[in-house]
Amino acid sequence: MKLHEYLNPLHGWKDSSDVEKVRVYTRQSFLTLAVAVAVAAMLTSLQYDDYLSIAAVGVCAAATFVIVQRTPAIGGESKASPRIPLVIMAVSAVVVAFTGETNNMLWAAALATTAVAALIPLRWCLAVAVASAVLAAALGRPAIQALVLGLFIAFMSVTLQLSAWLLRIVTELDAARDAAAALSVAEERLRFSRDLHDVVGRALSAIAVKSELAATLARRGDDRAANQMDEVRALAQESMTDARKLVRGYRSVDVASELDGARSLLSAAGISTELVGETSTLSERAAEAAAWVVREGVTNILRHSAATYCRIELSAGSIRLINDHPRASSGRDDGTGLSGLRERLVAVGGTLNAEKTAEEFTLTAALPTENQR
Repeated sequence: MKLHEYLNPLHGWKDSSDVEKVRVYTRQSFLTLAVAVAVAAMLTSLQYDDYLSIAAVGVCAAATFVIVQRTPAIGGESKASPRIPLVIMAVSAVVVAFTGETNNMLWAAALATTAVAALIPLRWCLAVAVASAVLAAALGRPAIQALVLGLFIAFMSVTLQLSAWLLRIVTELDAARDAAAALSVAEERLRFSRDLHDVVGRALSAIAVKSELAATLARRGDDRAANQMDEVRALAQESMTDARKLVRGYRSVDVASELDGARSLLSAAGISTELVGETSTLSERAAEAAAWVVREGVTNILRHSAATYCRIELSAGSIRLINDHPRASSGRDDGTGLSGLRERLVAVGGTLNAEKTAEEFTLTAALPTENQR
């Protein structure tokens, strides 16, 4: 990686998923807080030439920085153990709080809470807040300072716990969206296998029975064997025709059913759906093509976006699907998906166009008309 890319805080931000952005934002917020508290404490100690406190604050801030990086609950990236940094942070926080000429107890509490609050239950954090306030009062600190210290620790603990909860919920919702996309693919495969069995299985069974009968008749020298083989040939041709229709999507493809299924599936994935237009305006050929577009377009939204909104616009000669938050392209093309849909539309006289921006993805299909061949 080039130096200017490493130093750029926004490098890779646009290509990151929403979950990754939330994770980075949460982690960087607390890292920034730790740095800001350390700078404020150092400047306060510098006014009194309290170099011991300055050094202790620097060590405590560095340890807190490492602990945040090693805490996945608030977006930490490292999986290393935070035990050693916790010990260093605790020792340096005690030095900051109880040595030197300045009152640095609040700074020490801010750094320690940032490091520890996400690692222990909230009830223990609140207990520590109360104990800290009581200890400060017992050491002769003014009552208002002791109260502020306890309230500050409680506030910081609740803030970290809420941030960790929010990050966990966002991560679970993203996993649910991926599961919905996988479920959509699995349901489509199940539908196809079921239809393939219904169309081809019956015909193959009939062909096997008639072929066996024809072979038996042929061994006897019965002329009816030829008639049976003619029926086998007719069955094979009919089965081939049905299989072609099934593979190409002609069989049991209804645009109204596809729209209902798309609305239900998108709703389950947390995506609000708006339908503009009526299916009654579509001709038979256009309705079949529109059903293909809806099926593949919705699958594409679930698999390749973090969408929260989808708009489906229907007219007599076109259909358009618009969704927000498209994901960055992985640079891979498996030869299916939109490319297969484009080939299918071209074969019946339609066209497909995809437009992608940083905020929106638009899939537009020109549908075939009745007089096209």
